[in-house]
Amino acid sequence: MLERVDLLPGDDFWQAFLAEERLPTTYRDFAIEWFMPLVAALLDRRGADSTVGADFPVEVVGLYGCQGSGKSTLAALLTAWLGEVAGLQVLSLSLDDFYLPLAQREELARDVHPLFATRGVPGTHEVAALGRIIEAARGGAGPRLMIPQFDKATDDRAAPGIEVDPERVDLIVLEGWCVGLPPQPRDQLQEPINDLEGEEDRCGVWRGAVNKALEESYREVFDLIDTQVVLKAPSFASVFSWRWEQEEKLRSRVADRLCAGQGLMDEAALARFLQFYQRLTEWGLVSMPARADLCFHLQGDRSIRKVSGDMARYY
Repeated sequence: MLERVDLLPGDDFWQAFLAEERLPTTYRDFAIEWFMPLVAALLDRRGADSTVGADFPVEVVGLYGCQGSGKSTLAALLTAWLGEVAGLQVLSLSLDDFYLPLAQREELARDVHPLFATRGVPGTHEVAALGRIIEAARGGAGPRLMIPQFDKATDDRAAPGIEVDPERVDLIVLEGWCVGLPPQPRDQLQEPINDLEGEEDRCGVWRGAVNKALEESYREVFDLIDTQVVLKAPSFASVFSWRWEQEEKLRSRVADRLCAGQGLMDEAALARFLQFYQRLTEWGLVSMPARADLCFHLQGDRSIRKVSGDMARYY
């Protein structure tokens, strides 16, 4: 096992990372306490002398967490940290970047169910493309990969994407709000969980199609995950405040290039939007901790209460 002192990035690393992610200086101590053991575990799985060019398989780390839980920040931290201390080339993938373009979601809304016009649930991602990219990166050969990007402010695919050389990938981090999520038992789909389902999906066509996507195409991609990390919210009630913080940050970042309100949500719109996610978010709170190699149990302020899972031995 690597010595913990060997895993500590220097001051320059932290200054740059905190500035890039717009985080307070207190995040450094929080990250060292809770995420350095995860870095140690990932490197131990590769071997204590892990370096670029070592003959180790490309591992896929799945990061699951509800909206606003900090999974994107953790993905960015792992990518930067593993590069700093071990020289690893980490391919960071976000499930959000694989949302179907607006025109394709509108087609789904016409052909399957009107609720598919709204991005978010399984069935609204181009998961086949995601699976091909992961497989190509694990194979370490072939043409350069084109990673798509999605612009949430315009609710559509952004162009151009990002090119990646598969031969330079040592580890893959895949983050997303439903990454690794299993399908719900079908008998749980019968009753609507909120007003959205009760009023706009009375016959259960939409939620049935969402669950079928989890059973089939999404499962094929999630089966590629080697290490599952979970950020568990205390309850669905925390999601609104966390997601509103994200919306405020998005508003500040894109205000100079958008007309007032374009593509952004007020509180009422956000409350409706989160109803699309409620069923599977609540299902994930129940099902994902037991599936996790490492589960961080969060409190309302996103501090960590405890860890569980096989990798908790590193703590």
